[in-house]
Amino acid sequence: MTRIQIITTVLFLGIFCFDCRKDTSNRKGFVGFISGNVHIQRDGKSIKPETNQEIVGGDVIVTGDKSIVTVVFGENSTVLEIQSNSKFHFNEIANDKTFFQETGASWIVSNKLLKGEGITLQTPSTTAGVRGTKFYTTVYEDMIFTCHCEGKIELENKVDKSKRTNEQDYLSVTRGNKTIYITPADSQKEGISYNHNHSEIQNSPLGPQNKMSKEEFGLLISLVKKKLDSP
Repeated sequence: MTRIQIITTVLFLGIFCFDCRKDTSNRKGFVGFISGNVHIQRDGKSIKPETNQEIVGGDVIVTGDKSIVTVVFGENSTVLEIQSNSKFHFNEIANDKTFFQETGASWIVSNKLLKGEGITLQTPSTTAGVRGTKFYTTVYEDMIFTCHCEGKIELENKVDKSKRTNEQDYLSVTRGNKTIYITPADSQKEGISYNHNHSEIQNSPLGPQNKMSKEEFGLLISLVKKKLDSP
């Protein structure tokens, strides 16, 4: 090998390795904001997280009452707000991020995913496949609520394997093998305000704070159960 070939090879490997490091760091997740009682379960241990602490594959974040944590991947390519009384699993955090919402609620936005990246959020009865969108998910009683805030989501019912990609703005609710849809018109008819303010804190990087009253929430639950119980 000539001297020129050796220099060219070294330069190529240096550039390649630099790109690899840059690519890897852009996929890492870090704790952004913490409030209340939050723990990370990792390798059988319970860790009290700190701001800027790295999240690794296999981590499980557990939040208590009135407790919240945000997790940021890359340069805000994906941001998660994990809300009160949640148990949220980071099963895979590389190219195709796979999360599992066991309990509680989360608000997720993905807006700068790199080529080949994707996000899948699983719950006890649904799987949401997303790319470049914002959506809110909560596990309430035996129901899974998914608000399609922005973009499109392919939502699968794990029980009957049915899939649907939203073509409009609505709230989907899954219980067992049945999924129903609440549109803005449905909510307004019942006197329920319909918006995409899902944060539990002020000045969240994802959007406005949820101001829904207990009365409105009760009306929403009654509407949902009525639809789920109908033939």
